[in-house]
Amino acid sequence: MDSDPWETQDREDLAEIYYDQPTQDKNRTLEDENLRLKRLLRENGISWSPISTAYIDQQLRTKSGRVTRRSTAAVSTLPYLPVEVLLRVLKYALTSEYPIIDPLCKLRPENTTAKEKARGNQIAIHFLVTCKALNAEGTRLLWSQNTFTFTRPENLRSFSRLDASFRKTIHRINLRVIVQFYDDRKRSHVLDRHYHSSLKKAVSLPIKTRVNEETYARGGFRVYSWSQIVDFLQALRAPWDPKHDKKLVRPRLLPNLEVMRMDLVNFGAESLPMFGHELHNMASHELGCTLNELQLTGLPMDDPGLKASSELTGLLKDEGLFLTSGPSYVQSRRGGLIPLTGSPCTARTVRAWKPLHKSHPLHQGDEDDEMTDSDLLEEMLEYHHSHGPSMPPAPAETGHPKSLPRRKDKTIWRRVPLSPDSEARKWVEFCRISGYPVESIRRMVDEDGDDLEDDDDYCPCCGTLHLGSGGSFDLLMDEDM
Repeated sequence: MDSDPWETQDREDLAEIYYDQPTQDKNRTLEDENLRLKRLLRENGISWSPISTAYIDQQLRTKSGRVTRRSTAAVSTLPYLPVEVLLRVLKYALTSEYPIIDPLCKLRPENTTAKEKARGNQIAIHFLVTCKALNAEGTRLLWSQNTFTFTRPENLRSFSRLDASFRKTIHRINLRVIVQFYDDRKRSHVLDRHYHSSLKKAVSLPIKTRVNEETYARGGFRVYSWSQIVDFLQALRAPWDPKHDKKLVRPRLLPNLEVMRMDLVNFGAESLPMFGHELHNMASHELGCTLNELQLTGLPMDDPGLKASSELTGLLKDEGLFLTSGPSYVQSRRGGLIPLTGSPCTARTVRAWKPLHKSHPLHQGDEDDEMTDSDLLEEMLEYHHSHGPSMPPAPAETGHPKSLPRRKDKTIWRRVPLSPDSEARKWVEFCRISGYPVESIRRMVDEDGDDLEDDDDYCPCCGTLHLGSGGSFDLLMDEDM
């Protein structure tokens, strides 16, 4: 980039959001009023369209006598389908193979890929207007059987219009955090081709031009990046419900959310500014320990990126799975997202050492001044927030392979995706102390084995020398400790 940007949310974008909000509320009020008027006309036998006329005539015919399956079949020329078949058809029609992007909001083409634009309608939404029974069952299937992707914080915030009973059924969402660039001078900014191995040349960044104001307001080159993540997390707060009992805690927007994927787009700029304390407050406190799995793509490996990685792990429960990989998308000046593939996926568990410290304290009563595994766990406890309530850990996964006897209770198994976009998973064994896969640590120790005087003194779980333990891995797995 030509100059270092500063972090802020654009005033014109905020003005557009504030302008659209009353319009959406007014439209929702008019829709509710329209439905009430139609219901009133229908109850009094007054038609307002050819469809309503046919419906009212049918209701008048059925009221003349007893309705049976034989009489219904005689009147209708269409074949009769059992309820079980209708429900299967309904589920197939309202379930999408791909995530639904920005539900309840207008889709922006610049936030989607070319394939996503060409897919068209992914579900047969018109099934919901056939009758009340299919509407009730189909609405439940629509929100419980699909995955949703949100590209703007306000789109996620508008999800509060959905009834809480449907929001409770959503367990997985995708957040597409696209950096917004603004400048009040005509100059080009590019993203280096080293952002991803599949890029053959530098990518021109999409810059939103703003008018240079002759005021004391700070202008120049600015971005909306890290604070956008904070806005996404703030959108997950408990929405306002005037009917809610004030004596009870208001549930969050998605109270049963378990898995989140966050695609960071165009975060590869080395000059992105450092963020403040707001991310820590949202990830580690307000929404802390709520997810079982968190996947991040496109996280930069500079100081802000490493700090963001540390802060976002606060969203995970103890023993939760944290996945990271290279960028999945890039947004160019031509518009639209370009998918990027081929990035490996790395995994580790978060705070899996807590049960190890509580159930199997190591080297209790050691009077030596040397660092032991117990001292390491004590340092972890001091670093972690201990002033909050005791939150339940992520649920254990069953059906995994058996660990070696000496690793009993010292490792944890998790199912890890084969690639960032793959649904297939494999079993991976993680060390509770370090959080990293045991096999990866073993390979690291084997590669450095020629330089080690005594391999037995190095723990295959974390790859470091535990002073005073002597043969750390064997001692770690010893039941007498």
